[in-house]
Amino acid sequence: MELPKYPHCAIICGQTGCGKTEFVLDLLEKEYCHVFKHIVILCPTIQWNKAYKNREWIGDVRKPKTKNLIIVNPIVKEEEKLQELLRMFFKKYAGYPTLYIIDDCSATKELTKKKDMLSELAFSGRHAEQSVWVISQRYNSVLKDLREQTKWLCMFYTKDRDSFDNCLRENDVIPTLEERQRIKEELKKKKHRKLILKTDQPTDFWLLD
Repeated sequence: MELPKYPHCAIICGQTGCGKTEFVLDLLEKEYCHVFKHIVILCPTIQWNKAYKNREWIGDVRKPKTKNLIIVNPIVKEEEKLQELLRMFFKKYAGYPTLYIIDDCSATKELTKKKDMLSELAFSGRHAEQSVWVISQRYNSVLKDLREQTKWLCMFYTKDRDSFDNCLRENDVIPTLEERQRIKEELKKKKHRKLILKTDQPTDFWLLD
């Protein structure tokens, strides 16, 4: 599996407890190790999320982080200030390889407005070395501007049939309906099984346990 290392957008989707966040953190420790100079995490449940707490490089989210890791709790920081925060980080880190992880808050009102900072990151972030990964329970809840700019996606099993079908429809990587249905059935069989879609050319897909 070879995923893009240049600035890009990605979406990771699946129901609660499927291993979305663990998968992302594994990528940062392995395949994407040393790719990003700065990492900004926005997650409303990060203080109680074991996936984050169990990583040595994150640890206790209440303690000061190393200079290249910033954690923002969107519940503590009022929603109307999320745009200001994203804009501030964008300006501060422009020109430096930076990753924004938006975990479980992509459906909040403030982050789904048209022409907001998330849209700007999706369309223009690559020119400033900025990447965005959105972790969400539902594909359909992710801002459409960002969905249109993704270079890869990870889909775990979800009970929301529309999310899965829309993802495969919008990202025409798997050629036949029969193959799509087969993969959907395979995802049902094992909890942490996932489908990776590489939408950048040459397109490809992988089914991983």
